[in-house]
Amino acid sequence: MQTRPYQWMYKPTPQTEWIRRQGMLLWLAFFFLELGAGTFIVGSAFNNLQAMFTGWLITAIGGGGCHLLYLGHPLRAWRVLFSSGWKTSWISRGLIFTTVFLLLGGIHLILAQWATSSIALLVIADIFAFFAVIYVGFAMSYVSAIPLWNTALLPVLYAILGIWGGLGITLMTMANDASAAVETVEAWSRIFLVAFIFIVFIYFFTVRYQGAVAPSSAGKTAVREIMAGKWAPLFWVLVVVLAMALPLGLALSTWMASLAIPIALLYIAIIFELLGDLALRYVILRNGLYTPLLPL
Repeated sequence: MQTRPYQWMYKPTPQTEWIRRQGMLLWLAFFFLELGAGTFIVGSAFNNLQAMFTGWLITAIGGGGCHLLYLGHPLRAWRVLFSSGWKTSWISRGLIFTTVFLLLGGIHLILAQWATSSIALLVIADIFAFFAVIYVGFAMSYVSAIPLWNTALLPVLYAILGIWGGLGITLMTMANDASAAVETVEAWSRIFLVAFIFIVFIYFFTVRYQGAVAPSSAGKTAVREIMAGKWAPLFWVLVVVLAMALPLGLALSTWMASLAIPIALLYIAIIFELLGDLALRYVILRNGLYTPLLPL
């Protein structure tokens, strides 16, 4: 969506800081951060060190790395941990949550592998991992000028995405395991799939009709662009068809026939889920429109 000078006063104007050019790094950082932290939480729930280590690496390399590159001065970014920026900035809080999670999670993994760790250490690491999962939604919902983001449903949606992605990565690490834990993870993955489908459409419905009385509502315009405008193919193909319909159909067919999901199909479904997660985050960031000062 192109805007000219002064159009921001009377037309919904897209934000560019968090999705254009260097902002693409923040989009990837949000995705990898929540995916890794969610994987660590799920892995710890099932005592799966491989999944926990995978989640830790995803957070450290993908989430933390992209975050530092986005900040522009990676060698000076550590100063945010010791500044007062956490009082007003969710990005600063997110970096603190992530750093504490990586530190405590890394210590737990080392002790669990070569010595004996404690449940208390793992619980605290999981708490900060959960903070890392939900912080992105709060960071975006805090922007009151963008109706598509300024809703309490966004932290819920991103929390579901983070844990759902973590269930998928954990399943990939357990694909050749015949234990009962695999069936439990699959069952929880189905639950989160249904929750994801439900919350996505409730989220867009709420944003769409939140400003129904204003013809130029930025929220309504954003939802229209996602559902029926420029970004509709990305949303309906990657999010609805591949990330929702295909995994749901696969889960229902195998569940009704009491069959195990073939490993190849399981991997394909998880990859599609992750692609849908990325695509949904992209269209939400890309269509973050500021409310005009003088709505027509």
